[in-house]
Amino acid sequence: MALSPQSVPENPFDFRAPPPSPVASARRSCVTNDEVLSEFLQHSLRVPDLILPDKVFPRQKFIDNPPKIDFQALNSMQTETLPKILDSIATIGCFQLVNYGIPVESIRSALTAAVGIFQLPPQKRTAVTRSPEKLYGFEEVHEEDEGEVSEEFVWCKAKALELAMEGIWPVGYSNFSEKMETLVAQMEKVAEKILIVFREIYQEKTGRCEKEKMEGEDGNGWACYVYKHGGNVSAEKWRSCLRYDVMKMLIGGMDYSHTLCLHICDGSSEFHVYSKKGWVSFCPHKHALVVTVGDQTQALSGGQLKHVMGRPIYRGEKEEFISMAFLYSPSTTNSRLVDPQKPNTISLSQQAIAAILFTLLYQILVYVYYKF
Repeated sequence: MALSPQSVPENPFDFRAPPPSPVASARRSCVTNDEVLSEFLQHSLRVPDLILPDKVFPRQKFIDNPPKIDFQALNSMQTETLPKILDSIATIGCFQLVNYGIPVESIRSALTAAVGIFQLPPQKRTAVTRSPEKLYGFEEVHEEDEGEVSEEFVWCKAKALELAMEGIWPVGYSNFSEKMETLVAQMEKVAEKILIVFREIYQEKTGRCEKEKMEGEDGNGWACYVYKHGGNVSAEKWRSCLRYDVMKMLIGGMDYSHTLCLHICDGSSEFHVYSKKGWVSFCPHKHALVVTVGDQTQALSGGQLKHVMGRPIYRGEKEEFISMAFLYSPSTTNSRLVDPQKPNTISLSQQAIAAILFTLLYQILVYVYYKF
């Protein structure tokens, strides 16, 4: 029996596709949107042209010479001397010391003996090149650093350094080391007197614990940075190397923690002082020691005396010069000045190994206890 159209049941599921959208209008809209999107991307993804400044670091600032402090006046603790020292250190981080009682001949003989160190050929220097585990010896020289204006050698009383240097420079090193130890003994007296002044000022603020930290228990630590400054250097090369020195001092700093640094810089045309706040320079007094403050003294003073790094500059000289920077610290934390390869603390890996061994030993003891 045929069904009439009126009797056909309604299909509850309607699978018919929706009517197509207008093709022409959609194509025009897509083109318009693409143009807007392309224009937006061109503007938003455009990399700006970066113009780097000519000088990465703050400009060199010339200042008046820091005060010259008479060591004999310091020795007698004259009242007017202390404010000069503290103001100079708080301002630029250093002061000049004159009449300090070290014979000129002692300084001159050590400087003369140091010349031979930099006459060693590169192949021999390799055995005494500095590394993170070995903080003494020659500075590592890369290909791009060859021909620099200055060279650097770190001396200390490490037995390993003595053995290595006597292997490559047997006659000269013993003479140099003897001269250095004589000069260090004299420098030590000067540095100790300066530290006495700082202790007297900050002892009440820091208390007995910090005072003991400054005095130490295991004797004094010394390290000396010996620099050779080249002669007959062109102005362009000198400026390039100066930028390199600034970068190295500000980023790398010095490997040794210290309280004071005493600089011998006879004949230098300028002395540069580097800190996190800037870069200043002045003309040091002839035969004066430039004294800069280390990180330990900054901690002792609660930040009032700022830690800086100093470097003498020999500009336009025809001959080569030797300068020295003596880093002094009586703190026990600097036992590495005596032997830089001697570890001061137990590393995390050593602690982990010890923990594993103790755990295994405990398990064995528990097993033996319950077994027997």
